[in-house]
Amino acid sequence: MKRVLLVCALFLAAIPAWADWGLSNVVRKEIHRTVPASPPQGMGVQTADDPAQAAQGQGLLYTKTTHYPYTIHIASSKDAGQAHRLSELTRKKLAEMVFITKINLGAPGIWYRIDYGAFSNIKDAVLKLQELKGKGIVAKDAFVGGTVPYAIELGLYKSREDALTAAGSLSRKGVVPYVVKEKEDLYRLLSGAYPDEKSAAPALSDLMALNLQPALKKR
Repeated sequence: MKRVLLVCALFLAAIPAWADWGLSNVVRKEIHRTVPASPPQGMGVQTADDPAQAAQGQGLLYTKTTHYPYTIHIASSKDAGQAHRLSELTRKKLAEMVFITKINLGAPGIWYRIDYGAFSNIKDAVLKLQELKGKGIVAKDAFVGGTVPYAIELGLYKSREDALTAAGSLSRKGVVPYVVKEKEDLYRLLSGAYPDEKSAAPALSDLMALNLQPALKKR
């Protein structure tokens, strides 16, 4: 009887160790799968769910505390050229927070949305939309849609000026990104606003074709 109890005790003691070993293996595999090797200078690629974000090559580190799942949808078009013309006209009125979201809507196909802003709550987004409509800056059919908590991250920068310079360079390649401030000395260069990974897939492919290393992140 004593031998049976001893064997049971040893078996129970071993279970947590096996569990820890299995979990650490899964974590290592996920990190290896998520983070591309040797990201280019300034391209800040991180694991998708890690709250501590680091920009490789720039020594930047931050913990994300605020998310921006709401955006104002100003207009949309199935034609990329028309979308870019509309975005240029809108940017003259609303500056740098106007961007284009190339999005896969499933059955309706690929659309190009002219979007504005990144808001942490729907109240702020709706109040801003009402203000813009009241001033005649956006059309009456502009709206705040459902949550679009993801964006394609293209880089992290120590100053807004550096981020805007990078944004200008990308705009000459047909990408219309935007800049979100995370803290005083850290700015994220983002593209689009998406509800999920599937809807962002066409835009991710386009950006990779430009020899960038985009990563879908929480806004």
